[in-house]
Amino acid sequence: MKSCGWIRSLVLLASIGTMLSACVFFPRQAFPEQAAKPLNVLEPNLAIKATPIEDAWWTAFGDPQLNTLVQLGLAHSPSLDNSGARIVAAQAMLETERAAFIPQISIGGQVDRQQLSQNYIFVPGMPIYTGYGLANASLSWSLDIWGKQKKYFDAAKNQVIVAQANYKASELLLSTTIVRVYFDYDHMVQAQSLYARDLEIRKSLLRIAAERQRAGLVDAVTVNQRKVELEAAQANVSQSTQSVKMMQHQLAALVQEGPTWGEVLKAPVIQANKLNLPEVIPSDLLERRPDLQALLSQIDVAKLQLDGAKLEYLPDVNLAGFIGVQSFGLSQLFSSRSQQFSIGPAINLPIFDGGLIDANVTGKEANRNQVIASYQEQLVQALREVADGIGSVKSTQANYESFTNAELNAKRNFEITRSRSEVGIASKESAFMVEQSYLLQGQNYADAKTKMLTANVVLVQALGGSYLQSKVQAKVNGQTQ
Repeated sequence: MKSCGWIRSLVLLASIGTMLSACVFFPRQAFPEQAAKPLNVLEPNLAIKATPIEDAWWTAFGDPQLNTLVQLGLAHSPSLDNSGARIVAAQAMLETERAAFIPQISIGGQVDRQQLSQNYIFVPGMPIYTGYGLANASLSWSLDIWGKQKKYFDAAKNQVIVAQANYKASELLLSTTIVRVYFDYDHMVQAQSLYARDLEIRKSLLRIAAERQRAGLVDAVTVNQRKVELEAAQANVSQSTQSVKMMQHQLAALVQEGPTWGEVLKAPVIQANKLNLPEVIPSDLLERRPDLQALLSQIDVAKLQLDGAKLEYLPDVNLAGFIGVQSFGLSQLFSSRSQQFSIGPAINLPIFDGGLIDANVTGKEANRNQVIASYQEQLVQALREVADGIGSVKSTQANYESFTNAELNAKRNFEITRSRSEVGIASKESAFMVEQSYLLQGQNYADAKTKMLTANVVLVQALGGSYLQSKVQAKVNGQTQ
């Protein structure tokens, strides 16, 4: 009967607590939840499913040295180490939240010698000086009957996903930076070669002008003009050489190496093949962007934390207990009469908290709306970046093809003129002049190539990774079809 009475008391206490907490549970929502527009609503022309993609997107350019640089950069980057540490910290917080579901058991003890006050609680006949002993094991277990701890635990799991997505974003930023600098390095190497050949032509033209001056065919003005052109060509060679070294030093810094390491880098051998764009951008490619993934997970975190904050209005019900021995006089510490134990529920009901829970809920609502707004803004920005990137790739690809044809035609003109010069039909000066035109087209070609390659990298960054289909997968798909 005593047991039934104890249960009835517990049920009555829980009922009263629930009714009292219901008076303040789920207050007026200060900020109505904002709704983010789905991707297919913002841009209906997106495809539903993407083709298989290359994780190591930079390998599409076919340069082994570039592949090595990116791999070294990803392996030794301090920024990636920091992002990795954030993942570990988020996982540690997840384990902290997980611990709330597990019963907490602790063991303690105390032994001392003490003098008892004869003017306080004092049993007649008890020695004034006596020993005191205590040994017990305690239990504390949060029952989480409302699911509040589960909400916080799920929020912590999503925080891990956020940290992992931010790590991927750091990887993407680093890899695209290395590749873009490498393309600039390739441009500088090509420019250095063109300027070096232009310098040799300027020297030859100056020599021809000097010979003609001695023969009385030209005046000193022509010779001086050739000297001015020669000085400019020498300055171009010197500047391009320095630019090549600076690009090498920058690449070395990106892979955490010293300048001397970078100076032994070879000339790039980039395959600037045409990169086929898909008819429409698949939506799951765009949603793969690490920054969008991080924001989506942050929305889940904000909503779960808000749900957990609302459950703070309900009483916490924990199971608490202990068992052990306690006595005055160490000789009787482990006797049967020194035993003690306690077990039962512990209820904590917030009734008057000065608006603390209300303020916390309002703050969580504002944070949820802020994250949703950030995601919506970033999604629209991503769509714009992708659209601009596609337009840039198409434009630079067309320019690259035009300048490629122009360089080929200039090369044919030079070869024809050189052949004529060798048999005496055309002068050497005219051959050098035509070669200068060929070198000029070579510079235009190098500029167009770098812009086209860079545009592809910008599109990769806008999509959060490569949009290219792997050769192996393309072959498999072709056989499947």
